[in-house]
Amino acid sequence: MLGKLLKYEWKGLCSPFLILLVVLGGTTALTCGVILTIDPRYDETIAWYSMMALILSIFLYYFGLIGCTLGTMLIIAVRFYKTCYTDQGYLTHTLPVSARQILNAKIIASVLIYLLMLVAIAATIFIILQVAIYHIFSLIPGDYNELRRAFSEEFLPLLHVFEDEFGISLGAYAAYLVFFVITSILANIVTILGCVSLGQLYAKHRIVGAIVAYFVVQFVMQIIGYFCSLPMYTKMLIAGSYDSDLTPFGIMSPTMNLTLLMTVIVAVGMYFVNLHMMTKRLNLE
Repeated sequence: MLGKLLKYEWKGLCSPFLILLVVLGGTTALTCGVILTIDPRYDETIAWYSMMALILSIFLYYFGLIGCTLGTMLIIAVRFYKTCYTDQGYLTHTLPVSARQILNAKIIASVLIYLLMLVAIAATIFIILQVAIYHIFSLIPGDYNELRRAFSEEFLPLLHVFEDEFGISLGAYAAYLVFFVITSILANIVTILGCVSLGQLYAKHRIVGAIVAYFVVQFVMQIIGYFCSLPMYTKMLIAGSYDSDLTPFGIMSPTMNLTLLMTVIVAVGMYFVNLHMMTKRLNLE
């Protein structure tokens, strides 16, 4: 039954998600096109216009990234609200499944679609960088493959420098970041859905209530984040005042771990808030 619920959720999220992908792809194509038009051999006027066009395209791409990330979270919250707390909720809650199964399906589908957006964003960044590198090398006299090989040979020693300076290998740090990001996304989505559920306590202003709940939760998280950052500041003072072998990762990791732990704790609380509102306090529009 979970598979059918996930399929149902995917159908509802797919259309707005594809629109966001089109926006992301359009800004990426525009940026790549502008990069390929830049040539230092042009006269100063044309070169100036080319640089201005590049700056504007990068700004558009940047705002496209923001719009896609926020837009993905928005369509997740809106769909949860419509299918659980409006007239569409009558169909959702009459399905032969428990509220826990419905909530789990929505969380899984939401996390997957947000991860897909992050993968799409990472792919566009990679494409832009590859186009920029290719264009730069094409303007430099010499064989393209030889230039790429020389660049790679110069880059590889930096991996050892990263481990020595940062205190952790690049591969291990990447794995740590992947775990951190996925866990944070899961926790943030559950928290946002919880804020939507808390907004139902305001019978006449449910959307406003959800927004207020979100800002209150974020304010509390900011306070928690401040206390979680105290170990990092303490270690920075120790490292700056005394001879210390502390590495940047050794300084930052306790704060990152504490922040992630508190985020997960809040998310667990919000998970049970969702279940409570979907079972004990359900009041459909």
